[in-house]
Amino acid sequence: MIATLAASALIALMTSALSPRMGRWVFLIPAIASGVAFVYFLTLAPAILSGEAVEESIEWIPSLGITLAFRMGALQLLLALVVTGVGAMILAYSVWYFESKTLKSRTVGLLTGFAASMLLLVLADDVILLVIGWELTSVFSYLLVGLNHHSRKNRSAAQTAFIVTTAGGLAMLVGAVMLGSEAGTYTLHEILAQPPESTITTVAVMLLLAGALSKSAIFPFHFWLPGAMAAPTPVSAFLHAAAMVKAGIYLSAALVPAFADIPLFRPTLIVLGVATMLVGAYRALLQTDIKVLLAHGTVSQLGLLMTIVGIGTKTALMGGLAMLAAHAMFKASLFMVVGTIDRQYGTRQLTKLGTLRKDRPLLAVAATLAAIAMAGLPPAMAFAAKEAGLEAAWEAISLPGVPTWLSVLAFAGIVVGSMGTVAYTLRFLIGTFFVDSRLREALDDEPFIVRHGMWPQLVALFPMVLAVLGIVSGFFGKPITAALEGATASAPVGEASYLALWHGFTPALAGSAIAVVGGFIVWRLFGRSMAAPVEPRFSAAAAYAGMMRGLDRLAVEVTGRTQSGSLPVHVSTIAVTVTVLAGAGLAFASLGAPKLVVADSVGQLVVGIAVSVCALVAANTRGRLKTFLLMGIVGYGTAMMFLLHGAPDLALTQILAETVLLVLLVLVLRHLPKYFTNRPLRGVRWLRALLAACVGAVAGLGALFAANSRNEASISDRFYELAYSFGFGRNIVNVTLVDIRAWDTVGEISVLLAAATGVASLIFIRTRVVDPVGTLRGRRGRPDTSKVGPGWLRAGATADMQGRAPMLEMMTRLLFPVMLVVAIYLLFAGHNDPGGGFIAGIVAGLALCVRYLAAGALELAEAAPIDAGKLLGGGIILAALSLIGPVFFGGSVGQSYDYTIEILAMGEIHFVTSVFFDVGVFLVVLGTVLDFIRSLGAGIDTQWRNDQTPRPSAHSDRTVPVRSRGAQS
Repeated sequence: MIATLAASALIALMTSALSPRMGRWVFLIPAIASGVAFVYFLTLAPAILSGEAVEESIEWIPSLGITLAFRMGALQLLLALVVTGVGAMILAYSVWYFESKTLKSRTVGLLTGFAASMLLLVLADDVILLVIGWELTSVFSYLLVGLNHHSRKNRSAAQTAFIVTTAGGLAMLVGAVMLGSEAGTYTLHEILAQPPESTITTVAVMLLLAGALSKSAIFPFHFWLPGAMAAPTPVSAFLHAAAMVKAGIYLSAALVPAFADIPLFRPTLIVLGVATMLVGAYRALLQTDIKVLLAHGTVSQLGLLMTIVGIGTKTALMGGLAMLAAHAMFKASLFMVVGTIDRQYGTRQLTKLGTLRKDRPLLAVAATLAAIAMAGLPPAMAFAAKEAGLEAAWEAISLPGVPTWLSVLAFAGIVVGSMGTVAYTLRFLIGTFFVDSRLREALDDEPFIVRHGMWPQLVALFPMVLAVLGIVSGFFGKPITAALEGATASAPVGEASYLALWHGFTPALAGSAIAVVGGFIVWRLFGRSMAAPVEPRFSAAAAYAGMMRGLDRLAVEVTGRTQSGSLPVHVSTIAVTVTVLAGAGLAFASLGAPKLVVADSVGQLVVGIAVSVCALVAANTRGRLKTFLLMGIVGYGTAMMFLLHGAPDLALTQILAETVLLVLLVLVLRHLPKYFTNRPLRGVRWLRALLAACVGAVAGLGALFAANSRNEASISDRFYELAYSFGFGRNIVNVTLVDIRAWDTVGEISVLLAAATGVASLIFIRTRVVDPVGTLRGRRGRPDTSKVGPGWLRAGATADMQGRAPMLEMMTRLLFPVMLVVAIYLLFAGHNDPGGGFIAGIVAGLALCVRYLAAGALELAEAAPIDAGKLLGGGIILAALSLIGPVFFGGSVGQSYDYTIEILAMGEIHFVTSVFFDVGVFLVVLGTVLDFIRSLGAGIDTQWRNDQTPRPSAHSDRTVPVRSRGAQS
């Protein structure tokens, strides 16, 4: 199972890269892979159907009991077969549906990624992992619905679907955490085997149901699904008919055996399910767009599924799961029929269709077979499943665990909802394929375009396969019943019936007959009208739109009243909040007298006084350069304090970071006024000084009391042991960063990446690459310095003679290779000695800083002819892969391996695999520094020169300076 998930994720990445070259044929790769996965899951069926469960797991964080656990039982097998089997057909159909010229390269990757996330959701045996898969399906749905981001309709539909399903997902996450905490385990099958009984459990289960209802578009969350049909038809067939919307049904079915007797469980599912059936069927009868008609029909049938599952008996669960599989087959088939019509005729309007049975007989046969299943007519498996649902509702009337009124509502709701299903099925089928052409000509005289040829005819085979399966499977009721027994055996009440096309003359058969006759009457009375649908004034969609407008208005009002645009006001607000809250906590806390050590040596005392004096002077000076220099002294003093406390790694990192910061501040300072302000000092400065003193006092006291309030031994004491046993290194700081707390480091370098991207976006418009004025461009866009004169540096001779510094150029030529060698040494030596990827990246970045300061932007382009974004992206990917990589070799996430390599001339070399993680950190830090230099140095230089370059005026012979984005303030 884990290999299947990993292969799906890999194929998603690979196919996106291959799409520009292979065009629409790239869909064959995931289609074949999905078919192979379908066969693999079938090979597991005998063991699972005999009562066993296939389990696989990977330890992620053993100390916290967090494991990537996967489990496949009968219920999971059913959903996995639906996802892979129907998915394979839809992906193969996509080869015909999409055109290579207009196909977006990300489409195939997103569809395959969705399939992987859906499998993750179904196979996850850890509730937190299930929630992760749940949210991933929402993300992929958002991206696929909004595939055409130029369309406002698509963007709005994608946003609505994402907000609704994610809101339910957040409620579900809270419920999952509560349920796992109450049960003492987050393993799903253990929770269901021994469900906890408490009020917290009830609340947790209802929160889980909130996620299920929103995902499966159950009233009042039903409005997002028809809008999501703005996506391409294969997306609608896969996500919004066969797979994603079934997630809520799956979760509800999984919870039934353990929690069906919770007071609100059955009423919630049955009442909302019946309401969804009726609303969906009513809305479907009003549509003239056959895809939108099927969308509202899907909403109605999701309500049917939720109602049957919500009855909560063995028979109901069996009928619901059988209907789930049947619905996936016939609804995916019908959506492929609609997609074929849309692509071949250029329309989906019933007013322009009607005689397609003559032009597309195979398509008409496929649509008819699928429509028989959708209407719940024999011999389709959907008929047998619906009969089981009606039988379960009838039997539940006499069961003590189910309220009578609820069982009656379920039976009546299924019958009336099925009447609506029959009515809109007739509207779709007859209105599309079997209406008299003369009526159509009277309604619309515009001819439509017909695509002739063998391939447009044979494409009907894709929906035909699924439609035939939906019909033929109805004759295999007993084998299907046996296959589903594992998923229904632990249902709380009732005796399991069996799926069959004939149970005799029963109340269920009478309900089906009423549904068919009543549905035909409803279609005759209301289903044949071709009037354009009118949106109701009061609806869930309108309520959602009003709520979003109100939220936007509230956000604007709050922002306008609180965000004044004054940085001093914002900082003061934060400072006051910290002082009041943290100060009150310290004042009212029962804390003993702290143990205070002023200094361990005279050196620490001297450095502390110097740092404090420089900080006070920096806060009271107006000159920018003076302030920055004093801040630099504070930073270097802090580094000295680290060194005096015996932390050379921290001291070295602080010194290098402070140096880079000083260089960048000086680069920015060149184009800023000399003083912060020339205005007279105001009395409010004393209030700000008092506030600053209070914040400092609270922070200092908080640190002092926190350091003295420890009751247990420090966890860092174990780091000495773990550095050797876990990280195979003697440098505790570096081993902590790349082994013990590697995920924290990933977060930190992600912040660096975001900061570098943010700074670059303020300076550059389209690309990070700087094109200095006067630069001669050579092949592949690299700087051409072959025509420059002699000098210590290649670009030195291109600089203005007044701005040249030959001594700096000479020193740069000597220092640059030395600094790079030192950086490489620090990178590989950091596991045992002071150094590491962060320090090495700063040293290499400073080497580039020196090149830029010596000869300008052209020299920087010569020294680093690479986009900083590629360094940033490559570094973060390498760091992440180095953490996940051990999983594929039988290890755990973030595990390191130790190797000793013997080289004749060099002897033994101690190699630890965490060096790859350190290299990723090195690339991110180097890319960040390079981005800062190009943005704040070369980028501003270029724009400043552009501002000074005169250009002819349009109205006279005079010249005017050129203004550009990102120029000096």
